[in-house]
Amino acid sequence: MKTMFFLLALVTAAVTAQVNAPVVQGDLKMNLDHTVYSVSPQEIKLEIFYEIPYFTLTFRRNSTGFIARYRLAVEVWDQKRQSIFGDMWTKTVAVPDYAGTVNQHSTASEVITLNLPRTARQVRIIVSDLFSERTASVLFPLKKAPDKLIIRLEKSGKTNPTRIYRINDTIEVIVQPFGNISGDSVRFLVKKQRRVPTGATVPVTESLGIPRARLVIPIHDSSGTPRFSSGEYTVVATLVASDSIIGTDSVKIRIELPFYYDESTWTLKVDQLLYIATYEQMRELKRTPREGRQKAWEDFWRDKDPNPSTAVNEQEEEYFARIEYAERHFAKGDNGYRSDRARIYVQYGPPDEIESRPFAVDRPAEEIWYYYQNNLTFVFVDRFGSGQFILVSPGRW
Repeated sequence: MKTMFFLLALVTAAVTAQVNAPVVQGDLKMNLDHTVYSVSPQEIKLEIFYEIPYFTLTFRRNSTGFIARYRLAVEVWDQKRQSIFGDMWTKTVAVPDYAGTVNQHSTASEVITLNLPRTARQVRIIVSDLFSERTASVLFPLKKAPDKLIIRLEKSGKTNPTRIYRINDTIEVIVQPFGNISGDSVRFLVKKQRRVPTGATVPVTESLGIPRARLVIPIHDSSGTPRFSSGEYTVVATLVASDSIIGTDSVKIRIELPFYYDESTWTLKVDQLLYIATYEQMRELKRTPREGRQKAWEDFWRDKDPNPSTAVNEQEEEYFARIEYAERHFAKGDNGYRSDRARIYVQYGPPDEIESRPFAVDRPAEEIWYYYQNNLTFVFVDRFGSGQFILVSPGRW
């Protein structure tokens, strides 16, 4: 049984996982979250936060620079799937030069506020790039309106719809007592599973007539050392009045640090260099103290960069894309990136053709990889039926 594989360039799609936020589908990148507030026994307020990176939009040149346009549509249904709200807006983004269109940090962002009846149960949002066919859509149920506390997440003074914080960010959590509820202070705990890396008690003060407590925690301290490790955290907020608990609520966030800050991730990344680094190079990298790891890593890859004029090292990206592929496809019953198939895949990339021979009574399962342009053939055999394919030809590879 033959399966043809065409030689395709590997594309690594960086997908930013949002913590407890609606899942966006489509080929237009967008981060989105929402918050629901009680207004009256019959009405709620829905705030929708979204941001669209400039680089995912299509820009066109005009007399003043470059512009992009997108259409945003919102529809809301009740429990019987009857539409109770619908609207559409056209937005324009303008930048003075081409560099602004590909800026990795610039986003088109907005907060949409809707007053809705309490019968609202589901929301759909569709964003369409008007200069291309790319779209993004999301369908999500409405969160229950809070009874006592409203929690907002911010970053650099702006709403953070991704709920993700990185090494140079500051976690900002704003808690507002709802309705007639009042309290003296809010006790914050930042938890990672059962561990509590930090916490604080913040007094409730008034700003523009609104009582609130604000927690501010930079990800790193004054020396640049991270206070947290990468992973998912829960921020628990408890409103207190005269030592009595008035109400408690929580929100999840995610902290993403460069891999060299985390011991286990650093060790794994260095181990994955086995097809391109010597034993001595890997040993020296593992011995590098954390403050010197970024430079050591960049020094290792510098002479392997095929195009130093670009912001990324294409060979490094390609190498780890192949390692990731090996982990996904050669791990079941086999050794993932350490398997024989991974060794060949990382060195030569996808084969032009794979001939798969399933297990039979008189012979084990086989895979034969053909690289026609290199005039190479590799034969892998699953001798024990466990899924571990051993390279048998060439025998002294």
